[in-house]
Amino acid sequence: MKFELRKSKVLRALLIVVLFLLLGNLFAVYLRFNTEGMDSKVTRLMIKLLDFNLEANLPTYFSSLTLMFNGFLLALIGFTHKKLGQKFWHWLGLSAIFIFLAFDEMIQIHEQLRAPMEALFNTSGLLYFAWFIPYLAVTLLIFIAYFKFMLRLPKHVLKLFIIAGVLYVGGAVGLEMLGGWHAEIHSEYTFTYAMMYSFEELLEMSGAVVFFYALLTYITTSFESCVVTWKKD
Repeated sequence: MKFELRKSKVLRALLIVVLFLLLGNLFAVYLRFNTEGMDSKVTRLMIKLLDFNLEANLPTYFSSLTLMFNGFLLALIGFTHKKLGQKFWHWLGLSAIFIFLAFDEMIQIHEQLRAPMEALFNTSGLLYFAWFIPYLAVTLLIFIAYFKFMLRLPKHVLKLFIIAGVLYVGGAVGLEMLGGWHAEIHSEYTFTYAMMYSFEELLEMSGAVVFFYALLTYITTSFESCVVTWKKD
């Protein structure tokens, strides 16, 4: 059984979800800083469900699922290349990375590295949240290992990969560094810090969504048939 689905509509729908999650987060931030002293279960529930900086809530589930679907699409691409007798290990390697990131987003594996990294490097300033130090090192190694692979991609797909990477890493590392610098000086309980982590998570979600679109684009332009037939825009 086949059905058609436009990539542009998928992208638009996911970005609309991201926009609604952002608005929900901003509402949660408003509640956090304007309802102090109010013992309201509804207020606490809304903050718990919508705040980008909290775990196991709607934004977390969306981010984790998006990364997981990216991992599944990468595996699909890899196994399709294998079936065609082509190189496929790079795709499966990326699949494993994205599935790990999905679980990391859900259970916050990286947060377990914060204390030991801070103790090891005695970090401060832009390196205040030291968990990303090993992640950044691994990211650089992956970039080196995948450089030639990236150059073999179709140019329009490569462009989307780069945009997705800049958005995701810019949020996960760039905004995290600025947020850590601010948190060390002013604490994590300020409106400015809330805006920083809001923008950070927005960039990460947007990067994951753009990468999903990039993978759909690669599938539609590289394979004549698939279990699902994606209609070209």
